[in-house]
Amino acid sequence: MPGIRMVLVEFLHLFALAGLAIAQPLYDLLGQNPEFFVSHKAGPGLIIGMVFVLSIGVALVLVLLELAAWLVGERVRTILHLVFVFGLAFLTVLPPVQRLVDGSDLLIVGFALLIGFLFSVLYVRGQAFRLFLTVLSPVVVAFPLWFLLFTPVGRLVMPDAIEPKAPIAINNPIPVVLVVLDEFNITALLDAGGRIDPVRFPNFADLAAQSYWFPNAVATYVETATAVSGILTGRQPKAGVRLNPTAADHPQNLFTMLGDRYALNVVESVTRLCPQTLCQEEAAAGSSLPYKSFFADLVAIFLHIIAPPQLGKQLPPLHAQWTGFGEELLRKGILGQNESSIHPDLAVGSDSSRESRITSFLSQIEQTSSPVLHFLHVILPHTRYEYLVSGQQYFNRERFIPAGWIDGPGWGGRWIGKEPLILTAYYQYLQQIGYVDQFLGKLRRLLETADLFDKALIIVTADHGVSFQRGLSMREVQKGNESDILKVPMFVKLPGQREGSIRERLVSGIDVLPTIADVLGLKIPKAIDGFSMLDNENPPRDEIDFLGVGKIKLQDLKRFPRLKWQVDHFGEHTALDRLVPKGPASNLIGQELGDLDIGHSSSLKYINENPHQLDHVNLESRYLPALFSGHIIGTGRRNLPIAISLNGRVWATTQASLWDGKRNYFSVLFPPSAFQSGENTVRVFLIGDHDTNLTPIPLASQGALSGEETMIRLHHEASSQSKLVFSGEQEIVVDAGEKHLTGNLDRVLLSAESIVVEGWAADLEKNQPAEEVFIFTNGKLTARAEVGISRQDVVEAHQQKSLFHSGFRIKIPVKVLKPYPSDIRFIVVSLSNRAWEFSFSPEQLDFIRSTLEEKNFSQ
Repeated sequence: MPGIRMVLVEFLHLFALAGLAIAQPLYDLLGQNPEFFVSHKAGPGLIIGMVFVLSIGVALVLVLLELAAWLVGERVRTILHLVFVFGLAFLTVLPPVQRLVDGSDLLIVGFALLIGFLFSVLYVRGQAFRLFLTVLSPVVVAFPLWFLLFTPVGRLVMPDAIEPKAPIAINNPIPVVLVVLDEFNITALLDAGGRIDPVRFPNFADLAAQSYWFPNAVATYVETATAVSGILTGRQPKAGVRLNPTAADHPQNLFTMLGDRYALNVVESVTRLCPQTLCQEEAAAGSSLPYKSFFADLVAIFLHIIAPPQLGKQLPPLHAQWTGFGEELLRKGILGQNESSIHPDLAVGSDSSRESRITSFLSQIEQTSSPVLHFLHVILPHTRYEYLVSGQQYFNRERFIPAGWIDGPGWGGRWIGKEPLILTAYYQYLQQIGYVDQFLGKLRRLLETADLFDKALIIVTADHGVSFQRGLSMREVQKGNESDILKVPMFVKLPGQREGSIRERLVSGIDVLPTIADVLGLKIPKAIDGFSMLDNENPPRDEIDFLGVGKIKLQDLKRFPRLKWQVDHFGEHTALDRLVPKGPASNLIGQELGDLDIGHSSSLKYINENPHQLDHVNLESRYLPALFSGHIIGTGRRNLPIAISLNGRVWATTQASLWDGKRNYFSVLFPPSAFQSGENTVRVFLIGDHDTNLTPIPLASQGALSGEETMIRLHHEASSQSKLVFSGEQEIVVDAGEKHLTGNLDRVLLSAESIVVEGWAADLEKNQPAEEVFIFTNGKLTARAEVGISRQDVVEAHQQKSLFHSGFRIKIPVKVLKPYPSDIRFIVVSLSNRAWEFSFSPEQLDFIRSTLEEKNFSQ
């Protein structure tokens, strides 16, 4: 029987390991992102409670389990203790192993398990190792103290007192309505003439017809909490100054200035600038189930920290609003709720906080004799894309982000999918803006009913924009997407205003507060950075200094670069409930199948991502299964043009493309008018050489292979000519010389356990990037990758913007190259089914050979 002292030391080891494995990674991430706590309306009690759970509670549960096992026997307790040590060690090393090992999830997890096992062995056999853990035990106290005292979260737990202020004189106390939308690309609202499209977005058009529209309005910042704080304070964010989005860090803001005289209807999504003394009801409403959602989101964040790359793709992505991703885990059953028991009408509430915030805001609009401020910041039309213009939701439980987009460092990841996938994502975005447009109509009707619309100052704007350009970031400002992200809607309707006009002056979100102050006739006590948008006495600014970007000049914003692209693919003046993107053979859209030439069924098959979604459709339900996705199998052909019909009419044409490991993936969104009550029949067709010639592609059986069935081999002819052979049905001759395709193998390098080849490839005759690259070793396909990485240098060298996405990066696991192959072939294939071989330089081949020899020697 070991001494009590030794057992207590082992318990202390559990506290230290739990701190390293669980508490410290969360403290590190959340300490730099206090918006998580602000979004959850978490007060000091909840934050300190979280700290107790992470630093004490988790380890305490393990200790209690060990004590229970001790009642059975010391040997049982010892075994359980070693299991806990092994598990905590595994969790501790899993994140750093992901950064060091470039391989599959299985390899990463296996390597972390091995380290955890070795750690456990050393723990059992090495007294010095145990002593080391004992010395580390102060981390149980050090980590939470650092989190609470030396990160921005500390100011949430111990906020500075808000100094009492003298009442502010308001000469014209009229009603104020301020709506801040989120991730809003102003180009989406426009027709070909650069005006608000009155058919597609009638309520935005009506607002513009009675307000000042500032088409050259610029965001305050690209991060939501900071941008909204700038709108509410009139202060530009400063480099090196990190402020929490709270009243304590922003004591002078719209709410504190109007709170003494105005009734406040305030709904904040990611900020907390309205003090609880002024907004008690909203704070209470936002925390009806605080602990469940708070800790569910906390678990989701921790899973993101430890999950290997491929498993991480199955998790709901973390986003700027910092709430709601835990709900997805609850729905999928990961956190104890069985999704199969949820009715579809309830399951669609994947982001119910957005809808509930709108409902809460609108419910408070009523006639009143006292001045009132109605403020709403809602995370719309921000991802996740799930709303149709009809107000219904479509829900794909397996896909949290649009196909074609990949998460990554910085804001919003980037678009890497082919154009058809980006078109579908943009169509989803337009539908979501249509939902926002319907909200705007409801808001106007309620204001009119409450006799407030004519009397009020109404401002509608957004925090920042969003981009939909292949190879570029969704939200991080880069060369080519500046206008998409920096420009925001800005509509200002004055009391009694009947006629609208366009004002071309350069304005910013920081100008909202001074504009409100100008109309209300109040003097802002402390200096701010913004100016009234209605100031006609002073000359307007001609540039704005945007943090992280630099100076933005008015002439840089006086256009909408993506407007032509939008009109080309989505037209104009078409209602959203019937709008369909223009894909290949777009003349098929709307045609009845009976009027088309339908051939015999193809040998191809398609796999539906959600095979039963159309079995029982209720048009009156909140749920409408509008997103239809799948992939085609049984062919070596690429970029297949397909038409998709619903209930006997063609409602979509698109081009299947490589995505997420699927060679011919497709995703389309049906408009609401395409559906009928009950069972809806969908069919997929291959579009022939003549647009009206369609070949049916049958649905694959439930047991069909969901991966790629295509086998690709490199065949050598007697004439020394090579051919790529795809499953015996298609052959592509590999040109011996540089006839149509060109490019370069820029470099070969070693990354963890893989050899990486980087370069570019393009079809200069067609002025377009190549499609795919293949590496064959000793005649066997070893690796393949899609061409699609941004290469501005190629654009400049060939003076062709269309070559921007001609870069590639292909990885070859070292283990598949051992021993050094006698023949390495690098083949490039174009969209027009041409192939050409790139040659490795002698230096590159020497590097590969020496790398493999070194790896073999080290083993």
